[in-house]
Amino acid sequence: MDEQIETLQQHLQDLRHQLHAGTVYQSLGNRIGQLIDGVHRQRRTPIALPDERDGIRNLLKDVSQGLEGDREVHLTLAELDHLLQHLRSTNPKIRYLGVHFTLYDALEDGVFSAAQIQWLVTQLLRDDRLFDHILEPSNQGVYGRSAATSFLATLIHYSNDHPKLVQLDYDEIVVKVATYICLETDTRGFINQQGWAHAFTSITELLTTLGDGVQLTRADKLFLMVTLLERFKRLTTPLIYGETERMGGYLVLLTNRHPIYESACLTALKQWRQQVALHRRATETAAGWNQFYNRRRLLDAMRLQRDLSPQIRAYLSSAIDFLA
Repeated sequence: MDEQIETLQQHLQDLRHQLHAGTVYQSLGNRIGQLIDGVHRQRRTPIALPDERDGIRNLLKDVSQGLEGDREVHLTLAELDHLLQHLRSTNPKIRYLGVHFTLYDALEDGVFSAAQIQWLVTQLLRDDRLFDHILEPSNQGVYGRSAATSFLATLIHYSNDHPKLVQLDYDEIVVKVATYICLETDTRGFINQQGWAHAFTSITELLTTLGDGVQLTRADKLFLMVTLLERFKRLTTPLIYGETERMGGYLVLLTNRHPIYESACLTALKQWRQQVALHRRATETAAGWNQFYNRRRLLDAMRLQRDLSPQIRAYLSSAIDFLA
């Protein structure tokens, strides 16, 4: 793993432990933000993509026919690894319509053993999948990162429904997911000929699933929520493919679960407004306007949620947006 990513991961783990111990709370957002700001981006490097001539089409066909024909399907770890490799494909017919839906259907049909599900989660959390070319400018690595995050959400949702069957290492999941959120900056939605990138849709889907489960402590759910907000406010490219609506839904669902999430979210929103006001006289740039409109879209998405808490709604209704 890149030394910089390893260091970030350790700092996030330390912050998480401090939050659990009750020694950090009000400053959590600022401290996570400082870690994000300290990340140094790298130059673009070549990306090794999977080869569609390696038998993936035949494997997908065999599994799909077995599932559709109500035949008992068995997948070896080698075959599962073969499928996972092609979650990185730039061909949406292979990556999304092929591998993702085949894995989803196999999970739904009970093809995977508990050990295989745990193995799949471990594989999806691997650094070479979750952080593939993540420090570089927008690149084709986003497909694998986003697909891994999306299917990880599916597996965790399954484990939420089968807690006695599947035992996952949630300590590792929280730190890995927080690290990924801090590092991801690719906001592209649909890309011609290559399909959906949608990294932040996948991130929100995963956080929603983790928030729905009972395995995470309140501190961990709060930690991930604050990490998402700190990453979001620093994005300098637009999120315009429905991501903010999903994020707004996630924030409302979580803040309605317990007053501690509501309080932390309200604190983060107030700090964010102060930061916007502080920099309102900054030189206008496309990046600055993208940040402004990303924020506006998210706050509007929250306002449109019927279940938004009265306290947050009152604040959003009284807050003044600064234009720069």
